[in-house]
Amino acid sequence: MFLPLISVLVLLVAGLGGLPPQDPGTGSASATTASDAKVASIVVGSGTVEKALMDRFEAEVRAGLEVLAPVFGGRPKQPFFVFLHEDRDGLPAAIAPHLHEDSPAFALLGQHQIHIVVGEVRRLGSNVRGVVVHELVHELLHQYAEPHGRLIPRWFHEGLAQHLAGDTYLGAREDDLVWRVGTRRLLPFGDLRESFPRDSDRLRVAYAQSYSYVSWLANEFGLEPLLRAARAADRRTSFEAALVGRLDRTSLELEEAWERHLLHGSGAPWRVLLDSCFSLSLLAVLPLLVMALMRRLQAEERAARRLAQLEQQAQAAAAAAAAAAQLDSADADAVPDSDGGPAPPPAI
Repeated sequence: MFLPLISVLVLLVAGLGGLPPQDPGTGSASATTASDAKVASIVVGSGTVEKALMDRFEAEVRAGLEVLAPVFGGRPKQPFFVFLHEDRDGLPAAIAPHLHEDSPAFALLGQHQIHIVVGEVRRLGSNVRGVVVHELVHELLHQYAEPHGRLIPRWFHEGLAQHLAGDTYLGAREDDLVWRVGTRRLLPFGDLRESFPRDSDRLRVAYAQSYSYVSWLANEFGLEPLLRAARAADRRTSFEAALVGRLDRTSLELEEAWERHLLHGSGAPWRVLLDSCFSLSLLAVLPLLVMALMRRLQAEERAARRLAQLEQQAQAAAAAAAAAAQLDSADADAVPDSDGGPAPPPAI
């Protein structure tokens, strides 16, 4: 994730007045290696960050630079800072609005600053290496395309960052694009040139679309012509025009070929179909589950009625036995005593 150029004075005075001077070897910055110390410094931007975490991010920055340097023709010439922030709430007011609610980091292009919020990395369960490499790509691509780094489209920035990091942002998936291809509801790349949508659903689609398209371009043509196009972009030649010149295909041809790949070569439709079949299978099984539940409830109801009948019969038997016992007791009391008076006269 990156943001356009903003005022250095606003950032340094209003928001990050405590930042170290632009010298990676001084202040509270901690160097990675002797060579990396000339270009990258890891500092605490706000809050408290444990030393173990500082060391972890230093190691990831060092590893990321080692991997990315050959891609961008060597190490970056301009030094930059990686600011670690404890949590979102502690971000300086000047930069807090730039952190998306579901993003753990952002880069300020032209300012040579990367900001990573450790609390958001934990909350989102983000891969630390993926986050670091993603933001490093933004910084290195911007420097690679200088003095026209700001002319590189947002969709290419985000697509390349996700491709090289091997990790997508906001849970973006090619699977989410399949239905949009079929219904012609993909977001126009022209609309993704300067900025991405603000609402969460369209933002996730923008990340997925950028990742899928740039990954397809890289796999189909290689990274070199894509980066050459980025370096050739200037105020007279857009990145898209430079890309068409390097690949010898129109933008329409490229996008149509990518859409065919999405539908027939990416495997995304099969994944969507399997997910749908699983959902449909659940729907198919649901009536059986309902019937089984009804049978179970009916059986339990019959058992309850039977038990109630048995209880009633037992109570009736007990009452009958008690009544019989009372009658027997009454009859015994009514028998006359043999010594109780004269014998009756004889019958004639």
